[in-house]
Amino acid sequence: MKSNFLHLIISLSLLISCSKKNENPYQKNLNNIENEISEKLIYDFTNEIIPQNEISEFCKNVIDRMTFIDVKGDSVFIERVKSEISKEDFDFIRKQYAESINFKWKNKFENRQIIKLDTTINNTKEFDEFWNETLEKYNCISQISMPIFNKEKNLAIIEISYYCGFLCAAGGTYIYKLDENNKWILYKTIDDWIS
Repeated sequence: MKSNFLHLIISLSLLISCSKKNENPYQKNLNNIENEISEKLIYDFTNEIIPQNEISEFCKNVIDRMTFIDVKGDSVFIERVKSEISKEDFDFIRKQYAESINFKWKNKFENRQIIKLDTTINNTKEFDEFWNETLEKYNCISQISMPIFNKEKNLAIIEISYYCGFLCAAGGTYIYKLDENNKWILYKTIDDWIS
């Protein structure tokens, strides 16, 4: 009996040990950020600023994740917003940006429809077919990045864009600050573009 119990304990220990080794390190880091930046803060902020943003108001169909985040290119993102962040916030913001690759929007948006990205696509033909069918069905598709906050959580950076066909697209990077009434106010627009 003791031998069976000992085998069970050893088997469970090995199973737990192996499963921890297979954890996605990005997911672990994202969980750490989410402990600091709550899901509630992310959705409260986004639901407050989205109606104020002309780009997001044009297209209310949101793909569930950013389709391209260059984690090694986080220095480009940081360079764009560097003048707006303190040295103390630099690593905090950089870490959030790198971990945003794992962020997916849930159906917690007000007046928005979430479109699930097909992650099984593995070639150009399927990629083109997916986007053509999605655009035909919804007429426009928008992307909203996970908002990035400073440590005090009184400044947030978000990227918003939409695509509605050939020469029909727009986007930008937006910085919002909390005002004295705890309302998010657009502070600055960076890299505003239109096609």
